[in-house]
Amino acid sequence: MRKFFRYLLQYAILAVFGYFVYQTAFKRDTPPVHDRAAWTQRDGFVAISYGGITIDENVHSLVSKARLREHLAALAKAGYKTVTTADLVDFYDKNKPLPEKALYLMFEGGRKDSVLFSQPVLTGVGFNAALYLYGDQLTGWNRFFVRRSELRKIADNPFWDVGSMGYHSELINRTPSGGYAYYLTERLTGSGAGPEETPEAYDARVAADFTLARQAIADHSGITPLGYLFMPANTLGVSMPSAEARPNEAALAKNFQVAFTRVGETYNPRDANPRGLTRMQVAPDWTADRLLLEIESRQPRSRYMDFSQSVRQGLWQVTLGDLAVVGESLTMTAPAGKDGFARLRGSEGFENFLCEVKTTPPDGGASTIYLRYRDAGSFVRIRTTSERVMVQEKNGSSLNTIFQYVLPLDHAGPVAFDLCVKGNRLLLTVDGKNVTPYPIPLTADTSRGSFALGASDQDDPSPEAAAFTDLTLATFPPRWISAPTIGDVPLADARTLTAVVLPADSLQADPLRDAAALITAAINGVGVHLDLAGQGPAAVQETVRFVENAPASMVFAKLLRGFVLPMAEPDDLRQLKIAIDTLHAKGFSVALRVDAAGQARLLDADLALSPDWLLFDTPPPADDSALVALENRFDRTHMLFRAASQAGSQTVSYDVKR
Repeated sequence: MRKFFRYLLQYAILAVFGYFVYQTAFKRDTPPVHDRAAWTQRDGFVAISYGGITIDENVHSLVSKARLREHLAALAKAGYKTVTTADLVDFYDKNKPLPEKALYLMFEGGRKDSVLFSQPVLTGVGFNAALYLYGDQLTGWNRFFVRRSELRKIADNPFWDVGSMGYHSELINRTPSGGYAYYLTERLTGSGAGPEETPEAYDARVAADFTLARQAIADHSGITPLGYLFMPANTLGVSMPSAEARPNEAALAKNFQVAFTRVGETYNPRDANPRGLTRMQVAPDWTADRLLLEIESRQPRSRYMDFSQSVRQGLWQVTLGDLAVVGESLTMTAPAGKDGFARLRGSEGFENFLCEVKTTPPDGGASTIYLRYRDAGSFVRIRTTSERVMVQEKNGSSLNTIFQYVLPLDHAGPVAFDLCVKGNRLLLTVDGKNVTPYPIPLTADTSRGSFALGASDQDDPSPEAAAFTDLTLATFPPRWISAPTIGDVPLADARTLTAVVLPADSLQADPLRDAAALITAAINGVGVHLDLAGQGPAAVQETVRFVENAPASMVFAKLLRGFVLPMAEPDDLRQLKIAIDTLHAKGFSVALRVDAAGQARLLDADLALSPDWLLFDTPPPADDSALVALENRFDRTHMLFRAASQAGSQTVSYDVKR
């Protein structure tokens, strides 16, 4: 009888709990405001996640409701704006913008307390959030998780999105020592004398789980989930063997449009894999100031001044080995037989940058500078030993040495590098010497990535450290110059010049001379665009045919980056779109030259014009709001404005808005 009353009391508590869920979480409040027409940012977003929320301050394993209120109030005061899962999909699939300081707020586990206690906090700051849950917990006895009868109300609530963490939540392959695996990460070992799961059966089980995960939410909420949270984090795409990763990646791509597979970092840049995103899990004991500091330490940066302080501030994510400050140096010690690696947080968006650094490799090993690191299958790096310097690029499974320089026999001390990376070119100086007469070409696949340091030793049980000193790093924006001839371009001062625009009509007059001009620009790492401004869109086809068939067509094909087209009159917009699409199909980039009148036509154009660059023949307006509508439709980092020219100058400069 006593047991009966205990169960009765538990169910009474759950009933009251459910009542408050309906009264508090599902009642209608003023929905969050998303002014998407005013969004202009295409760099990336922050993602943070919480587990369950408690009202008991003595429960130290969960974030309290009071602490959550402090966190979200501080985030709102700091200018963060929440976005929905659909916004993330549009950001990656349709190149749509996000707000400044975009925040994706997540609650993991599908617990009712996450909804119940978070709802009034979300309402108070005008935030929305995403609830991620397991499909099999929508049914069953455990009523502390969101049930299928409640799911539709959550999905219909404007403060909430619903995403999946998979269908089966149970652990598999338990061992006598207490080990276990998550449902999707291993093949079943079999019980007793039963056979081990075959690869084919594993693939089918994985595919079925992803399908069930999507269908369970869709069936009970009426809304197909867009987001997925892979458990455990940092396995898929990181440490999971390829035999197990392959079916997971295929099923994920088939069922969900964005996925969070990693944890630890909080910033997701524009060129991230939308099914390999990262979030930061908020610790229960973090104050609001600590949360903001953790987010800020992982934000994109353009300049690093004090690298010894960068270690103390936690700006380096050390994956393998040990990174330490020794005097004015950073030292990286690799584990025996492995490569040490440390990535600089906030550098993932670097495209054009300057770097100076001195490095001393360990005796018998190598020090490594990663200029653009995306993952283990995509990077550009400089690997230095006591004998040579090698520039290496990896795309997929192929690691290629694209340049190497043998150090002099009498070389002693650190190797000094002076680097310039812009677009798909690397300018390299070693110990003050231009070791290559031309920029080293890089592939488009490694156009962006993080800055990182590494070290390796030859299976030494007591490996030495690689040292890095005098390290400075700074990005620079794109800068273009339009000139009558290549001789008018100040190439002697072209280190931070990214492109030059030359007249296209000179091609037919002397194509061999213009081929030489292209080579001259390429030697300085400057891309060349041919200017078709002043000509009708129909002239594009003729010019492209000439470029393809000119006596120096091989040079043009390799070195010519693209064309500049004029913003057409309204009647010619369809032809302009065809011209842009034609050039893109042939591998050329397109810049659109826009005068004052053309700005209005560009906004009014209902066609999906997709130029890579916009060159405005006017300075940026003093009122930033005048550009909001254009920046909402086009990438503002590729919008260049005419700068003031010196009297008598034959050149015109174009810079980004400051």
